[in-house]
Amino acid sequence: MMILFFLACALETDSAPEIPATCETAPEVSWENWGEGFFLTYCNSCHSQVSENRNGAPEDVNFNTYSEVKHWKERIHVRVLEEGTMPLGGGVYPEDLEMLEVFLACMQ
Repeated sequence: MMILFFLACALETDSAPEIPATCETAPEVSWENWGEGFFLTYCNSCHSQVSENRNGAPEDVNFNTYSEVKHWKERIHVRVLEEGTMPLGGGVYPEDLEMLEVFLACMQ
C-alpha cells in the first residue's frame, strides 16, 4: 500500500502543469520589438488596408497598428491560438504562438 502512495506522489509531480507566466514574469514583448513583425509576417498579407488579395478577410479587420490588433485581440486569440484556423495554411512556429499568447494577454 505504501508503494502505491509513493508512486502516486511521483506521478503527480511529474505531470504537474507548468505555472503560466504573468505579464510581470513573461518575456517582454511589445509592438515594436515583436508584435509588428509577427503581424507583418503572418497576418498582413490578408489583414491590411493595402492588401491586394485579402483572400476573403473582412475589409474592416486589419492588423497594421497596435490599436487595430488590440481591438481584435479576443478574436485573434480564438482564431489563432484556440481554433488554429488562422493564418490560412498555418505555418506559425510554436515559439511564435507562445509569444503571441503573451503579447495578447499583456496588451495595455
